[in-house]
Amino acid sequence: MFSSRIQFKNYKQSSLYRYASGLWHTIISLGITDHMSDWDKKRIRLLNGISTMGILALIVFCLSFIDEAHRLTFWESFQGLVAYFFILFLTYKRKYNAACHFFNIYNVLSYSFQAITHGSVDGVEYILVTSSLASMLIFRETGIIIGYFILNGLFFALCKYSFTVMKPVLFMPNGENVYTSNHILMFIILFLIVYYFKSEVIRQEKLLETKNISLATEKQKSETLLLNILPAETAEELKQTGTARSKSFSSVTVMFTDFKNFTSASEKMSPEQLVTEIHNYFSFFDSVMDKYNIEKIKTIGDSYMCAGGIPEENNSHPADVVKAALEIQHFINQQKNEKQSLNEMFFELRLGIHTGPVVAGIVGTKKFAYDIWGDTVNVASRMESSGEVGRVNISGSTYDLIKENFACEYRGKITAKNKGEIDMYFVNEYRDIN
Repeated sequence: MFSSRIQFKNYKQSSLYRYASGLWHTIISLGITDHMSDWDKKRIRLLNGISTMGILALIVFCLSFIDEAHRLTFWESFQGLVAYFFILFLTYKRKYNAACHFFNIYNVLSYSFQAITHGSVDGVEYILVTSSLASMLIFRETGIIIGYFILNGLFFALCKYSFTVMKPVLFMPNGENVYTSNHILMFIILFLIVYYFKSEVIRQEKLLETKNISLATEKQKSETLLLNILPAETAEELKQTGTARSKSFSSVTVMFTDFKNFTSASEKMSPEQLVTEIHNYFSFFDSVMDKYNIEKIKTIGDSYMCAGGIPEENNSHPADVVKAALEIQHFINQQKNEKQSLNEMFFELRLGIHTGPVVAGIVGTKKFAYDIWGDTVNVASRMESSGEVGRVNISGSTYDLIKENFACEYRGKITAKNKGEIDMYFVNEYRDIN
């Protein structure tokens, strides 16, 4: 069994098989164009396939009945060859409906005539059964299908009735051979119909599987893109309901960053260089956000805003954000030293942090963006503008939550725009007390 499978596989890989397979597909695809619907492609392939199989069978019949005793059968087979070649010619010329109607009408008239003249000896009338089945597959209109089904049925009944009331007009010597041959043709046509159905089912399943894989891939891309814009919980709510409710958080740590002298520095760089620089810096910031489970909120120009403790509340957000801030300033300082050594333009960064309540969510109906609101955001912004380059400036509220784990330097009460005096601290380093 295994050996047979190997032999069959080797045969399928042979040049003869590939040539025969290519020729078969070329013939059954006669007249088919790219702009045709799938339905039209299917029915023309079936019609061409049945005609081709009929041609092959009738060639065998012609060769088998070429002797004088079967001369009538030879000519009947020969005219069948001409008819099926004519059907292929019509499809090649894209006369699709004409080819389909000619196929059905020829089968009804030709095989009925043969049955009546030969009698029941050769069983040719049973080909009308396969003809009625074929009409169901090559026509879309219900009325035409029913019409040909009735026509084939009436002529089949006429043939059967004629056998009881009249003798054959023509005598068929060795009628048993003709009977067998006609049934072989009928089974070939039936096989082709079933094989066609099976191959189409397999093709459609593969096509559906490919489309499903493609849809799943595109869906995953969309999901990834959406999650790159919105938090998972908000994105899921938006998909389910079309909206996302705002949510209040009692304690969130907000951080703002801003590059010093960004405007003047940008004037000395091309737009492309400037975008590349900002991209490199913000990409590093993004990686730090992922590391400490901090939510990036947005960038505005050269300003970067993020928050810890949202969208999932946690108790570690003050320390997480401060750790991220120290890491960011360390990176900026490294970049500064490297660029100074190469005599290149460099940036310095102010950074401010504040902890307090916020409201988070999305607003509007286009270009959704997750954002936060509240006085905490305003104070965090003032922490940044009141800070110093290279330092991590935090408010008293944040200090109270992280002082056990970080070495901090009290700056005193610093006046912040529109906020009055606020206790501020510089964070110098992280102290791991565990």
